[in-house]
Amino acid sequence: MSLFPSEAALPETGLSSILSFIIDQSSSGLRVDKVLALLCPDLSRSVIKRAIGEGLASLDGEQVKASKMVLAGQKLDFYPPPPRENQTLSSNDFRLDVIYEDEELLVINKPSSLAVHPNDGQHRLTLVDYLIALRPELSQVGPPARHAIVHRLDKDTSGVLVTAKTNRSHALLQASFAARKVDKYYLAFVHGLAPVSGLINSPIGRHPVHRYKMKAGLSGGRESQTAFRLLKQFSSIGVSLIHIKLLTGRTHQARVHLASIGFPILADGLYGRNRHALFEAHPELKPLLRRQCLHARRLAIDHPNGERMTFRAPWPDDLLDLFKTLLEIQTNN
Repeated sequence: MSLFPSEAALPETGLSSILSFIIDQSSSGLRVDKVLALLCPDLSRSVIKRAIGEGLASLDGEQVKASKMVLAGQKLDFYPPPPRENQTLSSNDFRLDVIYEDEELLVINKPSSLAVHPNDGQHRLTLVDYLIALRPELSQVGPPARHAIVHRLDKDTSGVLVTAKTNRSHALLQASFAARKVDKYYLAFVHGLAPVSGLINSPIGRHPVHRYKMKAGLSGGRESQTAFRLLKQFSSIGVSLIHIKLLTGRTHQARVHLASIGFPILADGLYGRNRHALFEAHPELKPLLRRQCLHARRLAIDHPNGERMTFRAPWPDDLLDLFKTLLEIQTNN
């Protein structure tokens, strides 16, 4: 595909440059959004579609929709979103909660409310930003925004996260995750009185309507398995604490699977239940349910040197406070 970038003065959009492309025969007949996804691999599809919807793409000088088909010889102009700002960070800005570190691995206890890496063009600081600032020797596999990252946790999920310090360890760890040689255990508070144990075996795929969500039970979805066992029922409140083992590693897997069988995770804004009834009955819970109550408690993996190692993240303060409050309510009822 021919690529002819050029600089030009922009309207007042806060963007710094325009990219211009002449469509060649190999791209003729493709949609505008698919062409831009090929030409701008560092941008997600959602960012590209949002930019097109905001009028930041034109074909032969006319604004176009994402679904517009391009033809050979046409000129496609695109105003990309501004790059993420480079910020100077220091150890005073963020302190890594290190669980384990050697020459190959850095294992941390990730706090909630911190994204692992940029997503959909968000400009907030991420864990990768802090890792690069505090551990510049980390692996450099893939794009800079994902250096050292071999797996991820959702932004509002806390707990054990393994990162790679060398390119060699990065490749080996990624292979372990792909081969399902990693044992991943979570703690979760869920709505409802969960059974003693269970195995959820239901394929997961992208939601057919809400594309930012995942859905269980979809025909053509990817094989997904989640096992769980009950740790504690708070019967008078209608809440359970469960221990989860992910047998596969799909996006939002624990959240989607548990919601699909009627036990959504507490305070999960995407897959959970309305919390008003719970707050009305127990207002003391309201300040404690500010993020999805999911914590990556333990992870076992083969170290790049071949040794099997297990890492644990202690209970976070907010979930520990929640547990104590639930116990107190249960005892007093």
